Amino acid sequence: MNERTTKHIGPLGSTVHVLHADGDTVEALAAVDWNRHFRRVCLDPVRGVVTLMSPSRLHENLTGILDDIVDIAASALAGAANKLRSPRLRGRGEPPDTGMEPDCTFYVGERARGYFAACEEGEAAADAYVERVAPDLVVEVEITSADEGKAERYGDMGVRELWRLHGRKLSTELRAEFFALSSGSGPRRLDASEVVMGLTPDDVCEAVEGVRTSHTRDERTEAVSRIVRRRQQASVRVREEEETYSTSGPHAAAGGS
Repeated sequence: MNERTTKHIGPLGSTVHVLHADGDTVEALAAVDWNRHFRRVCLDPVRGVVTLMSPSRLHENLTGILDDIVDIAASALAGAANKLRSPRLRGRGEPPDTGMEPDCTFYVGERARGYFAACEEGEAAADAYVERVAPDLVVEVEITSADEGKAERYGDMGVRELWRLHGRKLSTELRAEFFALSSGSGPRRLDASEVVMGLTPDDVCEAVEGVRTSHTRDERTEAVSRIVRRRQQASVRVREEEETYSTSGPHAAAGGS
């Protein structure tokens, strides 16, 4: 272990310990049951980083809110969604018990349906599916200097999209960022999600505020559903405009002569 061991306090008040080591040391440290003492654990032999997080109340509150938002919105807009409970994501061939642990992790659409089909075959098939198929979406709700290089790692594992939520203690202000991920290249900023069809960073921040002020599950669902309905209506308008253009545009006229 080298001397770059550091301790950070995140913008939401979480405590994050970052230890830098060579890949063999990180693999050896995977034998320790870190989750007995820390809620979020990253053991990344590729970057040579061990990150141990004790999340704050605000961090856990926002994580729960994002779980609800993605589950409700993705189910409505993509037809299927499934949250993976605290998985440790690792690339093919990387040592067992190492990996990245995002705040929220989801299969959406086709991958979600594949996961449900695997579950019907039994626990072994479901475990094999999770090992083989990367999630569509990961969410990080508190960004620190320890997150450098995470987006590229997720992309190399096959994750399609990363959402980042920026907030601070003693402030209700939020900012969200969406990134498309792919193996071998850096993250690409998105104006709207490609996984949760058409949802925007502003939509997510608005939904967070609605869920924060809700007292019941039904109220939380309605707060997100309002955003979803708006996105669905916008999508219908775009399709109608495209259809109008295709039937009345110059190509259509030429085809009818």
